[in-house]
Amino acid sequence: METHADQSDHRYLRLTEATARRTTRLTPAEWIETGVGAGMLAGLVMTLPLLLWDWAKSSHLALELPTAATAWLFGLQHFSHQTYRFWPIVLGFAFLCVYWGASGVAFTGIADRLYGITGIGKSLVLGAAWSVVNYIFFWYVLLPIARDGAPFRATVSSPALFVGPDWVWVVAFTAFGLAVGAFYALLRPPASTFDGNGDG
Repeated sequence: METHADQSDHRYLRLTEATARRTTRLTPAEWIETGVGAGMLAGLVMTLPLLLWDWAKSSHLALELPTAATAWLFGLQHFSHQTYRFWPIVLGFAFLCVYWGASGVAFTGIADRLYGITGIGKSLVLGAAWSVVNYIFFWYVLLPIARDGAPFRATVSSPALFVGPDWVWVVAFTAFGLAVGAFYALLRPPASTFDGNGDG
């Protein structure tokens, strides 16, 4: 049978454990900084499979990904397999950076606030799941909003205008998810130390 002192000790232990858990959470500023950084760096990793596939094909240009973003937004006249166009590349990269940054912030919120992940192992596991979520959202929710996804993917109306085949996009999104998980763990500020006395 527990005494009143024992019950007080248990309550104190639960309180100190909860306080210790709270000190591992990111502040809002750290959340944004970590998320944007992880998302942007992971986005650069994501571009590599697409860039390499386009570069290896004589009928494609290496920097078709950013021009595809501009063409998806503003019309297929901004996309070309033969000519580099400066403004479509710049605007497309800006659009992609917004997407990558937002995705990184969302990942960081889930990893930090929902699961309390701080290590690389669990972060990579969550990143693998995040790659599936991003692929489904991008491919089946976002792209159909305009031009049925052209020129990110081939369509019935524009079968020749596409950045890469489906399998390259699967590789790219897998790389993105794993990279955002890795960069989250690397960029995440270390958790505050806790000495058991509530001083942090």
